[in-house]
Amino acid sequence: MSIHYVLRGKTQVQDVEREGTLSDEQLVGVKTSQDTALINVAIRALRTQGIEAEWQECVLDGDAAGARTYTFYKKRWTQQKTR
Repeated sequence: MSIHYVLRGKTQVQDVEREGTLSDEQLVGVKTSQDTALINVAIRALRTQGIEAEWQECVLDGDAAGARTYTFYKKRWTQQKTR
């Protein structure tokens, strides 16, 4: 099961947006039902590519539940409520 992500944040001088897909190999040993663990894997994958930012928002999409949006607030990822 692959999971698509979009991370948005800021570097020192500009806004950045990166998207990608987490492969099965990247998810070995990760509890895929825990979205915060998936976000951390996505951030780690970007860091290995040399991409550092202050991430503020993440959208995860990969299963029947549909896309879920999270914001980084008070040092933790919080799911935004859909209206």
